[in-house]
Amino acid sequence: MPRFCKPLAALIFILPSIAAAQQAGAASDIELIERADAVRIFGAEDAEVRLDEFIDFACPDCRNFHLTRADSLDALLAEQNVFYVFRVYPIPRLLRGYQAAEAAFCAAALGGRDVFLGMVDKLFAAQSAWRPVLDPTPYFEAYAEDLGVPLRDFSACLARDAMAPLIISDVRAGNEAGITGTPSFVFNKLDEFNGDETFYGTQPMDTFLVTIERVRNRQP
Repeated sequence: MPRFCKPLAALIFILPSIAAAQQAGAASDIELIERADAVRIFGAEDAEVRLDEFIDFACPDCRNFHLTRADSLDALLAEQNVFYVFRVYPIPRLLRGYQAAEAAFCAAALGGRDVFLGMVDKLFAAQSAWRPVLDPTPYFEAYAEDLGVPLRDFSACLARDAMAPLIISDVRAGNEAGITGTPSFVFNKLDEFNGDETFYGTQPMDTFLVTIERVRNRQP
């Protein structure tokens, strides 16, 4: 009997196990994506107005808005009962924004909403530290560990690009809405997504309020 018959016979039994493991891994990643997607959504499902904010963690304007206006926006959205979705739109020329988005969503999937918000804070606050380096992964791992995220699971989530489908879906949504930069804010009736009311940049809260009212009062 040829020498290779025994390994080949073993392979017949190993291959189904590998396939099953891959399917189990895919199912696990789907669960992680669903968790991350749920965590980055805020507000009541019966709200009349929906706001999708598109950010790039490597964008200085996004950092400025987050540090100076995010709390005011949160209060306004709660007061006006606005359904809010935090989306990412990495801009290639800025570099590293895609990796940072993966870090934020992996943290969300593994740690929940408070950890997600903590990671967002850390990414923006330390933008000048991780953005210039070739591989920002050690920075992201340090932030995750500081937030209590299981480091092994977090690192694996990053390494296999588990959050890629969620990021790609955000980029497609941004393209559909016609956004050209970040931060961008897209307002719609809750059951719509047409990008009719969109603006860009660090705007005063009055601009948000006027836009919310205009969308709320718009006739179908």
